[in-house]
Amino acid sequence: MQNKWRFFYAFAALALPLCAIGQDNTRGDRSPIPTAVEEKTHRVHLSRKEKRRQRLLFKKPKVENTARYEFYKRVEEAAKEKQKLLKKLSKPQYSNFAYFGHKKKPKRNKPYAMKYCKECGIRH
Repeated sequence: MQNKWRFFYAFAALALPLCAIGQDNTRGDRSPIPTAVEEKTHRVHLSRKEKRRQRLLFKKPKVENTARYEFYKRVEEAAKEKQKLLKKLSKPQYSNFAYFGHKKKPKRNKPYAMKYCKECGIRH
C-alpha cells in the first residue's frame, strides 16, 4: 500500500512542474506579469440616422475645380495620349503588302485607266 502512495507522490512531483512549464509564454512576445492594464475599447451603437449623420460629417468633399486636380487630370490625359501614340507607332507602317509603301491603300483601277506610280514604281 505504501508503494502505491509513494508512486502517486512521485508522479505528482513530476507532473505538476511540467504542467506549470506548459503554461509558460513560449512566443516571448508577452511579458508573464502584466505591466499595464489594457483598456477595453468602448463601442457606441448608433441608430441609422446618427450613422448617416456621422457619414455625412466625415465624408470628404469632391473638389474637382481646384488647380491641383485640373493639373493631375491634364497629366493623366497626356499620359493616355502618349500610350496611344506609342501603341500606334509600335505597329509596322507598311505591314500590309497591298499598300505598296503608300499611306493609303491604292485604288484598283481598270487596266485602261492605270497610271505609273512614282512612289512604288508600278502601275495601279
